[in-house]
Amino acid sequence: MKKVAAFLLILFAFAPLQAKIHFTDLPDTLQVDLDTKYNVHWTVTFTPVVSQGSAMVELLEPMFNAVRLINKSENFQLAANSLFYEQSDCSMGQMVKVGEYIYRTSLPSPYEWFFGLQSDDTIVFGIKDTTETFQANVAEASVHIEPLYGNIPVVGFRLDNGEPTEITQAFKDFTERNLFKAIATEINGEFIMAPTLNNVIESGAIEVTSMSIPIINKLFLRDIEPEIVEEAVIIDE
Repeated sequence: MKKVAAFLLILFAFAPLQAKIHFTDLPDTLQVDLDTKYNVHWTVTFTPVVSQGSAMVELLEPMFNAVRLINKSENFQLAANSLFYEQSDCSMGQMVKVGEYIYRTSLPSPYEWFFGLQSDDTIVFGIKDTTETFQANVAEASVHIEPLYGNIPVVGFRLDNGEPTEITQAFKDFTERNLFKAIATEINGEFIMAPTLNNVIESGAIEVTSMSIPIINKLFLRDIEPEIVEEAVIIDE
């Protein structure tokens, strides 16, 4: 099982835009121009994942039942010592089984399931505690290629306007309270990742390195209005 450490949530400051690279220079599945600031309408939600050591039986039982739908081994491991599981090489049938189980299995309040696909064959799911949810709106985001992570697309956005705000302080407080926990991260209700929070985040700037290209396209393109091209009309007199 891949380690959840591969999912990174990194504090960063937006650097001046580098020379623009058009998306056609990359695999043709990426449909967003690089190093371009897009106006977006995102709601970003951060919610702590329930730690395995503090979980009640009412949470452990459904979590283990869900895992056993795709992993019959008694030695499977949950990620980050939390009620969070990831498995690659899943068939469509396995994904459907887990999705159906989660849909029909309710959890005691204030706990909720999260569920997503990291790629065509990698499933991610777990249980989060909504009493500590932090939510913010994002109005601007961009994509760049980061050589340090293997030339993969990295999505950057801010929870503030670049200056310290109430949102910045509230997010810092949230990270202090939930240090060393896995944090389920969603954009517009869609699960993106669940990184372990290893540091207090004192700024509103965030980079996401684990977002798949289809999700990047979906999040950005939904907010982009198609350009209207007016055709010239020639009238013969």
